Amino acid sequence: MKKTAVLFFSALVFLTVNTGICAATRLLHETFDDQVLDSRLRVRVYGAVATPPQYAFASQGRDGTGHCFSSGTVSATWLQWPSETMLRPWPSDELYVSFWMRYPTFTRTDPNENIKFFYPHWNGTSSYVHYCMYDPDQVYYSAQGMGAVLAAGVYLRCPNQTDGRWHRYEFYVKFSEGISRFWYDGVKKLDQTYGPGVWSNDILAIDAPSLDGEEPGIFSRTVDDLDIWDGMPDGNR
Repeated sequence: MKKTAVLFFSALVFLTVNTGICAATRLLHETFDDQVLDSRLRVRVYGAVATPPQYAFASQGRDGTGHCFSSGTVSATWLQWPSETMLRPWPSDELYVSFWMRYPTFTRTDPNENIKFFYPHWNGTSSYVHYCMYDPDQVYYSAQGMGAVLAAGVYLRCPNQTDGRWHRYEFYVKFSEGISRFWYDGVKKLDQTYGPGVWSNDILAIDAPSLDGEEPGIFSRTVDDLDIWDGMPDGNR
């Protein structure tokens, strides 16, 4: 029995070392149900930290119970894990972020909307991945590494974002290999590899969602079940 146990443990160590299998850790989990933000998060508004009633906690979360983060008197308030509370050093070579979002109201005011919803920065502000709602059925994506443009003018079909229903947004970054992935409602919409040396894991801030990048739009936005992990919670996919 002891020999069998030793052999099993040795095989497990071999697989872990040689295939990169390791358990991801959830670093931040915010359901908003208690209407008190995780102390590491800030609510942002153009140029400042937002305060109620600029934002609110809506009375129903995505499953019809609890609460969720919501626009208040300002439509584009957003959530940020900022530099002053960021983990340093970041504990892994990976970042995974997931949240649910919906637009209870939306009126299109621009042929090219720029309502950003994921915009983390690392290596100071010189590296990032950037996602914005371009129109109700499309997402615009770009990326930068150490000040160099890695991607621009990339359009991803993500239908019915503003239909008033909850949609799931997931993001994955592997810094050492320059990997960027995005899923919308469980469907992979982006899978890019820019190669080694374009990024490091020196994360400055994570904005999820993010700001309205043009003139103030006419919309409201709610967010629920924000998760931030140091790796993929369910392995590669």
